[in-house]
Amino acid sequence: MTTFSRSLKLASRHLPPAKYLISLVVFALFVIIVVLPQRTTYTYNEAAMDKAAMLRHMPQMQIEGVGVPDLHDGHGHDAHVMAPELNPEKRMLKQAYPKRVNMGSCPPLFGKVTVMVAVVTESYKTHYRVAQESLECYLKSTNYTFLLVDLDTDQRVAQNCKHDQLLFKKHCAASVYLEDTDWMLVLDADTGVVNPNHCIEEWIDTRVDIMFYERHFNWEIASGNYIVKNTPFARDFLRRWADWQFIQPANWNGADNGVLQMHLLTTLNPGAIAEAKACDIIWHQATGYDNYMTFVTCCKVMLGATHLWPGKVRIYRRSHGWVRDWVLTADAWSDYDFMFHGWKLQSIETEGWKSPFTKMFNISECGAGYSGWNWRSESRASVAEIKKQLANFEKSAAGSFPKEAQALPYLVQPDVAECYPECDANT
Repeated sequence: MTTFSRSLKLASRHLPPAKYLISLVVFALFVIIVVLPQRTTYTYNEAAMDKAAMLRHMPQMQIEGVGVPDLHDGHGHDAHVMAPELNPEKRMLKQAYPKRVNMGSCPPLFGKVTVMVAVVTESYKTHYRVAQESLECYLKSTNYTFLLVDLDTDQRVAQNCKHDQLLFKKHCAASVYLEDTDWMLVLDADTGVVNPNHCIEEWIDTRVDIMFYERHFNWEIASGNYIVKNTPFARDFLRRWADWQFIQPANWNGADNGVLQMHLLTTLNPGAIAEAKACDIIWHQATGYDNYMTFVTCCKVMLGATHLWPGKVRIYRRSHGWVRDWVLTADAWSDYDFMFHGWKLQSIETEGWKSPFTKMFNISECGAGYSGWNWRSESRASVAEIKKQLANFEKSAAGSFPKEAQALPYLVQPDVAECYPECDANT
């Protein structure tokens, strides 16, 4: 207590009320004119000193091996955008896995890896031979376990999965066989290997249990190919995804792909109840691809810019995952590429499709180095060339994206009107 305030307290006991009121006013003026400016100046100076100290030390700081840039980078960029996280404990990087070199071994640093392809007999007899033989040739150079699961005849699937729609039954089957391994790469039958000089583990992220990727041409999170870890969360996620067969909208809904967008939104952002409801209304109104994409846009906006939810899911950015659609670059590939999606044919040079290969695979030649791989020289490209082609495709995809799907979901469906004033009740 200051001398002045002690005097004021004493005065309140002995002074008449009027004189005490005058003393109180004088004390208030003293605080406003003298004390507060000093405290404000002190606080401002403290902040200025802290910023100056940070500026002095930033050139020497190293955060996870990355130098912190100067706050004034000379290009008009704000430091808070350019600088990495200042607290390294808050940012755990993906566990590194050595890149495969000259078809060397793929050491099981993360445990047993299984590759699963789910098929139905009738379509498998007439499709996918190129994709499946490329995968078989690749697997002969590794120690991965391969599972070809016939959804029509497999006994374990029949016992555990009562689904009658192929795409949903596939995810249920994955949850069943996931129990036999540590990690599983689930592939569509039309996904093949274009560049075998990679290990699956290069894309395994041990910070999460499931890895998806975005499709390059429409930003949709792809449902056909994913990497999943044997954990309770992952198995439950797959089973609930499969069980959407019984509650999916009856309209043009994107099947398991459309379900995945909503399943991820509600799983990863459970507090976004009003937002999920808005997307769900848009989903139920879809009558075709164009306004279905309005629903996809809604889910993407509501998920935000996040691509990694620790302990749960990672979504690889477009063309950064282990697989991309072959049509993006007309089968041209670089060292960065691993797998292509969309190879549905039985042989090359049919129906106008050349493929990246000069001839079909002879599996007996596969296993040692690049033996068995016969590429067209013109299909091989540099990473820079593929980057250029993807950039051109990105521009064209944006230009052809459905107009009605470009609207912000907040302007299409209300996210407050129906739930006000309880919208944040469960947040």
